[in-house]
Amino acid sequence: MLFIKRHFISLLVMLVLSFFAVQTYVGEHGLQARSALDARIAGLNKKLQLLHEKRFELERMTKLMAPGAVDRDMLEFQARERLNFVYKSERIYLSEKP
Repeated sequence: MLFIKRHFISLLVMLVLSFFAVQTYVGEHGLQARSALDARIAGLNKKLQLLHEKRFELERMTKLMAPGAVDRDMLEFQARERLNFVYKSERIYLSEKP
């Protein structure tokens, strides 16, 4: 009886250790989840960097359009870009998009 009891306890301990070993690798907070989380963090960091660059550009353009700081070149650029403004002496060539 003691022999069976001793082996039963060893088997039970092995099963518990095996369960925790498997959960360490594939569990909700395991190694596979960590690698997926690291990949997501890298993607979000790239997106954050792009947003920082866009914000910097918008702030720069806002400073150029502030009252008292209107730059004639910037005003002309905005008119050409947004309103399709051209001078009478300019020629416009249109091309079809492929």
